[in-house]
Amino acid sequence: MDLLKPSPHEPFHFDTWTQIEAKLAELGVELPHDDDIAALTRPISLAGHDLPNALMIHPVEGCDGDARGYPQELTFRRYRRFGAGGAGMIWLEATAVVFEGRANPRQLYLTPENRDGLHRLVEETHAAARAVFGETHRPMLVAQLTHSGRYSKPRGLPEPIIAHHSEPLDPRHKLSPDYPLIADAELDALQDQYVAAARLAWEAGFDAVDLKATHRYLINELLASHTREDSRYGGSFENRTRFLLEVARRIRAEVPEVVLTTRLNVYDALPYPWGFGMATDGTMAPDLAEPIELMRQLQAAGVAFVNLGYGNPYYNPHVERPYDTAEVGGYIPQEHPLVDIALMCDLNRQIHEALPELPLIATGFSWLRQFFPPVAAAMVKRGWAAMAGVGRMALAYPDFARELMETGSLTPTKLCISCSSCTQIMRDGGRAGCPVRDSEIYGPIFQLGRMRDPQVVRELAAQCRDCVAPTCEMACPAGVNVPGFVRALADGEERRAYEILRRNNPLPEICAHVCPAEVQCEGACVQQYIGTGAVPIRALQRYVAEKARREGWTVLQVPEEDSGYRVAVVGAGPAGVAAAVRLLEQGHRVTVFDAAPETGGAARELIPSERLDSEALDGELTAILDSDSRGRLERQYEVRLGEDLAVEGLLAEGFDAVFLGMGLGESAALPGATRPTEGVVDALSFLRVMKADPEAIVPEKVAVLGGGNTAIDAAMAAQRHGARDVYLVYRRSFAEMPAWPAERDQALEAGVHFLILTQPVDYVADRQGRLRAVEVVSTLLGEPDGSGRRRPLAQPESQRALPVDLLVEALGQQPSPAVRAALEGVDLTRGGLAAVDAGMQTSRPGVFAGGDLVNGGATLAQAVGEGFRAAEGIGEFLRGRSPR
Repeated sequence: MDLLKPSPHEPFHFDTWTQIEAKLAELGVELPHDDDIAALTRPISLAGHDLPNALMIHPVEGCDGDARGYPQELTFRRYRRFGAGGAGMIWLEATAVVFEGRANPRQLYLTPENRDGLHRLVEETHAAARAVFGETHRPMLVAQLTHSGRYSKPRGLPEPIIAHHSEPLDPRHKLSPDYPLIADAELDALQDQYVAAARLAWEAGFDAVDLKATHRYLINELLASHTREDSRYGGSFENRTRFLLEVARRIRAEVPEVVLTTRLNVYDALPYPWGFGMATDGTMAPDLAEPIELMRQLQAAGVAFVNLGYGNPYYNPHVERPYDTAEVGGYIPQEHPLVDIALMCDLNRQIHEALPELPLIATGFSWLRQFFPPVAAAMVKRGWAAMAGVGRMALAYPDFARELMETGSLTPTKLCISCSSCTQIMRDGGRAGCPVRDSEIYGPIFQLGRMRDPQVVRELAAQCRDCVAPTCEMACPAGVNVPGFVRALADGEERRAYEILRRNNPLPEICAHVCPAEVQCEGACVQQYIGTGAVPIRALQRYVAEKARREGWTVLQVPEEDSGYRVAVVGAGPAGVAAAVRLLEQGHRVTVFDAAPETGGAARELIPSERLDSEALDGELTAILDSDSRGRLERQYEVRLGEDLAVEGLLAEGFDAVFLGMGLGESAALPGATRPTEGVVDALSFLRVMKADPEAIVPEKVAVLGGGNTAIDAAMAAQRHGARDVYLVYRRSFAEMPAWPAERDQALEAGVHFLILTQPVDYVADRQGRLRAVEVVSTLLGEPDGSGRRRPLAQPESQRALPVDLLVEALGQQPSPAVRAALEGVDLTRGGLAAVDAGMQTSRPGVFAGGDLVNGGATLAQAVGEGFRAAEGIGEFLRGRSPR
């Protein structure tokens, strides 16, 4: 059979194996097939481990760790589903061994600090398997160690690390002929990192480690470095295989407990000299001489089995160009998928015949859908493979192995449809999964990712009616010219769109993540009444702000001439940063003081990473504040107003004006209650701990007092950190609840128990002072009070105790006594907030305020808007005055 004869790609459209056989005959190729699939479902022994079956899940990257490479909830969810799915082996996704080798800012990363998170991942995977199949069911878990090489994007932008120059690939990655190669000394040092990562993986509980050598990542590229000259790692076969073999030998010697394997490309589908396993005549024919010799030496070095890889194929209907780089979404293969699969089977056969004692793992079956088990079973029966598995299909159908064991067949409506939308999510920078079969989680992520496509963005932006007296702009607390930036996007003028955004909002990317657009700009969009829905303003803002950061458009435009004025900004949260940016743009010198050790304020400390990830937060703050401010920006951290600073002192030190943009500093407690010594915490402290420590565990029963966004965040955090029952206790009804509807609804869907029309009155503690319950009463709603909401009227006869183990007070915030004392000369409202005029100036001349100190804790956009307006007010105040 001619496996290299050109054949047109076509989607899967087969109902029976007979139809597939007809197509195979038409194509002139063969596939093994056996309806008896017992070879897949019965227990096997591999590398000294007894496995429950010969089915496995191949590495499928989720891109859902955090900036440190620590697994997050979607990561744990994926592997719990895999564990409960029944596969005998689960091959963990690519996990970086060095920071610069990460493929994206959320790729998992093996470090001593992350080891406990990966250990938890192992434990939860095994626990999920035991819960379904019993104590004896234990899948083998393999950690895939990787360096992404030319696909490295540790900060979200390409930072390629290449082993050789590739005529087919360099132009796709826009690499010049003089782009530097990774040096031999760097590769020598990288060996140490692989060995250290293998040890960490073993300590985390993995059974095996994989030295990933597939899909053009660094080790795979080294194997094909025929043109790398004057190097211990290039040219000859001995040099090209040196890195992989030496690392394998070192791991075997230094971490002898762990099973050693490799996922190895034996056919790169790139012409010689740019590919490994390729005929030297420059055709696309495979030549397995070198791959077989390498595997023979790997086996001698202690590699227990090999997972065979081939090329780097991704079918992607979301990309218009027929042959595109995997960098932007993959390509449509030049051959029919059945030819690809037949080639895969034949390569397995040839390698098995050459190395009959080396167990092989087969892959590449997802396209066959419900017909993959008979093909895989035939390969296992013939000895061509010891195990067979799927990758993408596992995202769509994580319990495929369980169903095969229980029923002997697969459900067609649960199978992967080979649409590559999971890959598209990854290319779009999102958290990868199946938006078809797991649509509740990944459908919105896929749609958001598509918002990174310029054509999609332009089409959505074109829906804007460019209204006169636009209600969307009036509903934006920062006063952004919404129609202006949206129309610029529709015209394809992305930089102009960003410049319009920046006129009123220096933090548009952060705002696009956390602001309640549904009740602000989008909630006021007329298209929701006369079109198919509101213009997706938040997503458009996120697109242009993210692009601006990555393109370097965020640089501060600081005038060359120094104004001579010095302004103190107290608080490095959104209000303070907004004020500082505008003041620097006016030419003033700015000193920012903050109690925390870094910039970000409440956005960094309190907002959960599920709502605001570190890439957006750190990326935008760094891009703006670390850009050229001509040396006029000074930052002093871990300095507190009321302890280290006072308004009077700042003015006495020679500052010409002061902006107060810090948080309120103190949480309100339950009035009249006797607080236990243990078991009650304020919401701000609770959220800080939950965000700082992903491994923090809370008790089973948690109550949160309050009905605002902070209360919702606290309730969701408690649930994510192990609480079985979370009660949100709120004395009014849903109609009066100040939390944003979208956040409230998300908590409801997540299973938070909302105890509305319920008022907390006191705490119940044991003799040791530990919380045991919260006393509550039912309420009825009376006439509106000063807030405009109906007043809750307690019903004393309904008093009862709600047993809980932990209580979080989210009842509002207030300035601490120390902060009040530091505000000498600043008039406060009855609620303890700073009173300001239209220009955000307080009663003390030259002292301005914004953010929580003025609004009590509103939206981030409002804080930004107030900081900007205060900076404008400061400019007016200083105009005509002599600098101190």
